[in-house]
Amino acid sequence: MIPDLPPRKLLHHLGVALGVAGIVFVGWKLIVYREQIDLTSVGASGYIAILALAIAYGVSDVLLAAGWREILNHLGIGCRLGWAVRVYALSQLAKYVPGNIFHLVGRQALGAAAGISHGALAKSSVAELVVIALCGGLFAPLLLPIYWPNFGVLLGPLLFAGTVVLSLSLVKMLFGNRIARSAACYGFFLIMSGVIFVGAYLLAGGNATASQMPVIAGAYVLAWLAGLVTPGAPAGIGVREAVLLFLLAGFANPPVILLAVVMGRAVTVLGDLGFYLIGGYVDAS
Repeated sequence: MIPDLPPRKLLHHLGVALGVAGIVFVGWKLIVYREQIDLTSVGASGYIAILALAIAYGVSDVLLAAGWREILNHLGIGCRLGWAVRVYALSQLAKYVPGNIFHLVGRQALGAAAGISHGALAKSSVAELVVIALCGGLFAPLLLPIYWPNFGVLLGPLLFAGTVVLSLSLVKMLFGNRIARSAACYGFFLIMSGVIFVGAYLLAGGNATASQMPVIAGAYVLAWLAGLVTPGAPAGIGVREAVLLFLLAGFANPPVILLAVVMGRAVTVLGDLGFYLIGGYVDAS
């Protein structure tokens, strides 16, 4: 007999289950390919490179705060970028708590303490998720070469670029400059995230031509988006990795993808931690 659960609670349990299933799946893959994954091959220079990627990721977190600030301003709530960065930084690590919503709860509390209404803050969080989801979906054309190998190497990036320009123009026309700037901030963050993961993939020993790099970046962004919108999975742990392995299956060497996944997660965690430690000291006045 299926228990009668409220939809939100049911979605939460489903998200937790997906996260756990993803962790189990990735763990199983790591066991299967353990003999082909050599962490010692990274070397000191590799760890320095991972740290550099983490710093770049932490800096790119500022784009998320800037995007959220534009949404708040669109809702008539004027705030400084420094304040938005500080609030975002202080609440960001809570996304690693099981539930995948506590960073939003923390942001809600900090915003309310600053005198912003709960209703406006809730609207900004919903709008942020919608805008990020739409921005992430624009990366889908980059994956076309995976399913159509004869697809021109430049058509995917060109289609992506054209869709981005058209979408930003449409958003500006329908919702105004601030939401368009918000979308641009989130889009640039996703581009940065994809590029950073390509760096992790190369550090893991992956071979990628210039035409293959957009495919890998696009796959990472879509996997990141899947983890973001999965309720219950802390920071998309398990979900992001499983989706990435699925998207790149057959496109790249599985052991390399697995090592890149491990490195990519280390980069994002370290980057978010650095953003938290430094962003909390930003002048919010």
